Amino acid sequence: MMAQSVFDTYKSNERVTYASISPQMFSMLAKLNIDDTDPEAKEFLELISQINTFKLLRTDEPSISDNFSDWTQEYAKTNQLTELMQVREDQTTVYFYAALSEKENIVDQLVMLAQEDNDNAGLDDRNQTVLLFIDGKIDLARIASLVQKLDIPAGEELNKLKGQVKI
Repeated sequence: MMAQSVFDTYKSNERVTYASISPQMFSMLAKLNIDDTDPEAKEFLELISQINTFKLLRTDEPSISDNFSDWTQEYAKTNQLTELMQVREDQTTVYFYAALSEKENIVDQLVMLAQEDNDNAGLDDRNQTVLLFIDGKIDLARIASLVQKLDIPAGEELNKLKGQVKI
């Protein structure tokens, strides 16, 4: 599966939610006439101007979830990503991997895998797995804020990383 990106493999799969934001979209967003006196808007503009790729996959299909996990482990190993944090809370485990930058609190790539493992989940309430990939000059403090606003799982854990990534 490494020859083809997990995102390419599953972007058209009906059992997977897929989101991808291209560099062109980030560039267009950064050029919008947004009130830069608003601190939240300014933070958002600064963040998106540094992101090249934002991809997200979500599924509740166990076999696909296993593939997401396998891909994440292999990608982290092959690309020598550092495991920043692993958090287990309730029935959810979240893994954060990053390609560290030379600047404090900045990473060049961020991969997050969040997996629910609820043995009592029924057919209508299946375990969710989310795979997030971000490439660019990523300020962990700003990306944590964006992830929380988008209500992506583990936004709170990502927020805890800021200030912990130092070279």
